Amino acid sequence: MDYLGVLRDKIGRLRVEIASIQELNQQFRRDGRNGTGVQVAHGQRSERLQEIQRQLLQLADLGRKVVSTEPMKEKHRPRLHPVRERRVA
Repeated sequence: MDYLGVLRDKIGRLRVEIASIQELNQQFRRDGRNGTGVQVAHGQRSERLQEIQRQLLQLADLGRKVVSTEPMKEKHRPRLHPVRERRVA
C-alpha cells in the first residue's frame, strides 16, 4: 500500500478544508456577528480547526516515529562476520 500517497491525500483534503473555513471566517468578520445561527456556525468552524490541528499533530508524530525507527534498525541489524574457511586435513 502507498502510505505516503495516502498521507499526502489526507493532508491535501485538510488544506482544502482549512481554506474553506478561513474563507467563511473572513466572511463572518466582514458581515458582522449578528444572529445566533451565525455565532454557532463560527463556533463549529473553530472546533473543526482544532480537530484538524490534532489530526495534523498525529500525522507529524507518525512521521517522526517512522523516521526514528531507522537508526534503531541500523543499530540492531545483524553484523556480518567473515566466514572462516575450514582447513581440510
